[in-house]
Amino acid sequence: MNATQTNSLLNQLRITHTRSLVVYLQYAGPWIRKNFHAVADVLETMATEMRRIADRAGEMILSGNGELIAGEFPIQFTGLHDLSVDYLLNIIVQHQQEIITSLEQCVSQLDADPFAQALAEEALGAAKGHLDTLQELVAAESES
Repeated sequence: MNATQTNSLLNQLRITHTRSLVVYLQYAGPWIRKNFHAVADVLETMATEMRRIADRAGEMILSGNGELIAGEFPIQFTGLHDLSVDYLLNIIVQHQQEIITSLEQCVSQLDADPFAQALAEEALGAAKGHLDTLQELVAAESES
């Protein structure tokens, strides 16, 4: 794998993180019921962690003389900004599962670059942890 291919995969990782639904909701500000502020805190923490990983991927791209690609939020996110966060939880879980699939592909394709692969593995581990947290929130919501 050459540097261009590695940078392309790192850009894919970056875009997956910077253009995720969780990050989008930080800008869109969904409606949050009084007893759901803990969910908002979890989403904020997730978004912060996603941005941190994206920044590290960007640093790797730039150090390899690559070009950063900004990407765009998926157009279907625009229909979600006025909804309540408790309604969005299942949608966020589904989106998180898609992120995990994308990151698994990045990890396997970055096998020729151990530093890039390590970052992708870290991102994958974090994404799986986020999914577990989201699923716990969904379970707690269904119990109440």
